[in-house]
Amino acid sequence: MKKVFVTLGVILTLICIVFAAGCVSGDTSNNLTITNSDGTTVTLNHTAERIVLLNSNAGEILYLLGDADKVVGISQSIANNAEQAKMYPNAVVVGAWNEPDVEYLISLDADLVIGYATSKPKNAEVLASAGIPIVYIDCTKPETMAQDIMEIGKISGNTEKAQQIADYYDEVITEVESRVNPISWARTVYAESYTAYWGQGTDTGMGQLITIAGGQNILTDAGSKKISDEWVVSSSPQIIVKLVNNMNDPEAAYDELVSRTGFNTISAVENDQVWLLRNDLTYGPRSCAAAVALAKMIHPDVFKDMSVESVLTEFNTRFGTDFDVTGLTYPEL
Repeated sequence: MKKVFVTLGVILTLICIVFAAGCVSGDTSNNLTITNSDGTTVTLNHTAERIVLLNSNAGEILYLLGDADKVVGISQSIANNAEQAKMYPNAVVVGAWNEPDVEYLISLDADLVIGYATSKPKNAEVLASAGIPIVYIDCTKPETMAQDIMEIGKISGNTEKAQQIADYYDEVITEVESRVNPISWARTVYAESYTAYWGQGTDTGMGQLITIAGGQNILTDAGSKKISDEWVVSSSPQIIVKLVNNMNDPEAAYDELVSRTGFNTISAVENDQVWLLRNDLTYGPRSCAAAVALAKMIHPDVFKDMSVESVLTEFNTRFGTDFDVTGLTYPEL
């Protein structure tokens, strides 16, 4: 995408406007301090009414809060996802998630931009110079999920419902952890991204879900990492989980996975312990359902009475959503 530069005149004008506004009111009693997923903070002087989304995960929470109409701009990647794009009827495309069009953001009179703490926009400094606050709320990792949900609620001024969503998320995660904690052993797990040969390390959202579910991730490195058939074969995990964007042709995706070179010797393949898991369940507030899915794979006897479908059905009932509760895993758990 062609890189966009903001003229110095536009920047100086905006800075003057912001400065002047601050001098007129001088009232900081209504300021909001937002805690980003990386622990840093951003101070806003009011709740946001015009939001630009570079992060679809945070956007899903706005949708759950009933505040999707406040989204005036979305990244191209969100627009490319039909399910996500329909959540934001008032939004226009502002460019790439990692390098949005700053001049366009200014024309939208955006209150703030929501991006990823783990991958900040390349032109973040230009955005800041233009007087557009950026908050970095990932909504991808269980360890910060409840806090992330609450921060989105603060931004939109809907903390009560945000608390309800965070409470349900914690309720499910706590139930999984309480059943797993007494167990003294763990089965080894290889988790692969929707991109082939990209393993998910222990500190990724998927890696944290594996730990919560009582598994032992064979990829102990941080982040995601490209791996080889040979490495997986030599590690011989007891469980393999492959993330997929959809379940349009699960048999083909499953067959491709288990037929890789040498995979027929892996414990997981030999014992039919290979699953596909829908990728959209592994981030955002619905990832509590993914924790249940993984727990049923790793400790099936302990989680006989819990199902991924029931967690999502309850989610829909509580929050008035209609997320699909079918085709969540293959084979079905």
